[in-house]
Amino acid sequence: MLRNVTALFALVFVFVGSASAQDVVTIKQINEIPQAQIDQLNNLGDSVSSADYEDCGSLIYNSLCGSVVKVTAVVMSDPLNSGLSGLNSEGRPSRIHVFVRDVAADTEGPEYMGLQIVDGGNLGFAGLVVGDVVEITGTVAPYNSTMQMSPTEAPVVVDSRDPATDAIFDPIVVSTADLNADAGADGAIRLNWDNLGKYRGNYVRFEGASAVTRTLGSRTDWNWSSDGGTTSVSMYDTSLRYRGDRTDYPSDYNARTDDYTPPTPGATVNVQGFATFNGGPSSDPFNLGVPNGAALAVNPWNDADVQVTSSPPTVNDITLTGGIPSSQSPVTITAVVEADPARTLSGASLVFTTSSNATDTTVDGTAGADNVYSFEISAGLTDGDFVTYHIAATDDTGATTESADQGFRVLDGGITQISHIQETATGQPGDSPFAGQTLEMNITATVTMSAEAGILALQDGSGPWSGISIESISGRSSEPAGLTDLRPGDVINVTMAEIEEGFGLTKLNEDNMAFTVVSTGGAPLDPIIVTTDVLQDAAIAEAHEGMYLRFEDVTVTATNADDPSGPYGEFNISSDGTDANNLRVDDASSLLSYSGNDPGTVYSAGQTLEFVQGVLWYSFGNYKLQPQSFDDIVAATNTDVEDGSLPGSFALHQNYPNPFNPTTSIRFDVANTANVTLVVYDMLGREVATLVNGQMAAGTHSVTFDASQLTSGVYMYQLSNGVDTKTRTMLLMK
Repeated sequence: MLRNVTALFALVFVFVGSASAQDVVTIKQINEIPQAQIDQLNNLGDSVSSADYEDCGSLIYNSLCGSVVKVTAVVMSDPLNSGLSGLNSEGRPSRIHVFVRDVAADTEGPEYMGLQIVDGGNLGFAGLVVGDVVEITGTVAPYNSTMQMSPTEAPVVVDSRDPATDAIFDPIVVSTADLNADAGADGAIRLNWDNLGKYRGNYVRFEGASAVTRTLGSRTDWNWSSDGGTTSVSMYDTSLRYRGDRTDYPSDYNARTDDYTPPTPGATVNVQGFATFNGGPSSDPFNLGVPNGAALAVNPWNDADVQVTSSPPTVNDITLTGGIPSSQSPVTITAVVEADPARTLSGASLVFTTSSNATDTTVDGTAGADNVYSFEISAGLTDGDFVTYHIAATDDTGATTESADQGFRVLDGGITQISHIQETATGQPGDSPFAGQTLEMNITATVTMSAEAGILALQDGSGPWSGISIESISGRSSEPAGLTDLRPGDVINVTMAEIEEGFGLTKLNEDNMAFTVVSTGGAPLDPIIVTTDVLQDAAIAEAHEGMYLRFEDVTVTATNADDPSGPYGEFNISSDGTDANNLRVDDASSLLSYSGNDPGTVYSAGQTLEFVQGVLWYSFGNYKLQPQSFDDIVAATNTDVEDGSLPGSFALHQNYPNPFNPTTSIRFDVANTANVTLVVYDMLGREVATLVNGQMAAGTHSVTFDASQLTSGVYMYQLSNGVDTKTRTMLLMK
């Protein structure tokens, strides 16, 4: 029963569905892991590394990895709940994630029969509904440690089955130990390698588990345990029903309009969803997996997939009221505090400390309507203090819930500088003291990263904590007028903003801020010159988050920062050439890109860069530099032979600038006098220019290539001396 689709998709099904036959397999054949490889993973223990479980050829995949195959499966998840992907230029999700189960589960059982399908080609998977039986042709193409299949053709619907009555839709009942084994004290876990093939991509259910830990926000994390915390499994929010940051999704998708609130720690829960091994923080947000975050996570898909059967008191919607706290007046905090329907609340209190007084101070709560409790801090605050607090609630059974620590800063004059938002109580990495709040402020700052790059940044000084990012400038109608017009050197006054934390990055929410333009067209700020070794100190790096930095005379230590995975558009630089002092350079700017996301098409390991500059940010566990464009990454050039010395080898260097429009310089070394040719080709191998053809003396030479008559694209340039040939690529962007 295919969801209503356009006639275009119907035509696609007709014509693509009759494509040439592929190897027909079951999903079980895709998921099975040779026993010898499982034994090796178990024997490695804590020595397992990401290289052992990432990409085809590693220990968690078999010989079908990378092959084009056909399977017949039933759709288990609603594609319109899929919310992992960002939006493309047309405002639609760039990828659709759909979980399926092989119809062979009818006779062979459900184990090994689950698979995640990732449609990144707009092939029509969004039109499927739960119960459709489809033939899927595609490549077994894992994303790092995540098993998935990438379709190469539109799905062919051959039947439909009833999710309400058909046993093929039943989840496999498991325990947390079935997915993640005990790895020692303090709740440490290790992926249960013996069961990985059985459960990855499969629909599983936990009954009578206990919620353990949670975080709150637009993207939440929480985990649960079947054995009192010895083992656990965490939620991963691929589904739109379990994340609140997809308010920009199209209306036909099932996005939430609010933030999802996970169960209170200690609650008894039934949870069902699709198991995935994503590797790292996405599978292991609480850093329990040893080693290297190797743990299975579960993706609940529908609202009913998480059921709370009993709970200690819940403490939600904690709100700091009355604007910026001041030492001159009481500070009021409210929270919704509720007991389980079968229990009675005994009381609630707030416990706080300040940066000037580390002794716990307790404030009793006052009950109001709709279970809203108020807590008033009327003494003990000093201007500039950082305040850390939590709320504790107890019911008549003695069960107690303590909220996670939260904080704020006392500022008698209000928020008047970026450091009031960025600086943490400890000076170490951490959340803003105003994270999650929308507040009035009076900050005058200079734009350092152009909105044209898609990532705006502001800075109001040269000292630590003086920079902040405003991400995802996409031109949506909900953004403040004029935001996308801002360029480096413009000065604005921010009068209101929502302060967010996104995976360790403090930022302002572009959809919820107000500002006025003070001036435009001014000189851009000078970057702060630092060296990469300084940023190895996490406290210093955190204090420079969001600031405009410059690194001079650095060495490219790797063109693929994620090797052996990737490339994902990131490369490493180091001021002293050592890996220990690496800093990642990211291509997040929309003005910066590489062919195939590979910086190796432009730079080479060991290459010296005159400077790299940009805004420092943080994502996926790493501090990274965000240049705005290729003008912020300048290679060291030397067109003369230094000190009369001659090159010791025949070499072709990367052109500069690259990308270019319309001219660029190409430098090459000739060790001995020889007949040399330097020819430019397009990607079809057609010659478009001959730059050198004749005898060249030993030395370093430079020529200019003028591509004003050519179209944008990637070109190859090839140097030959009759004995040796060197080839590089360059990018013309008009």
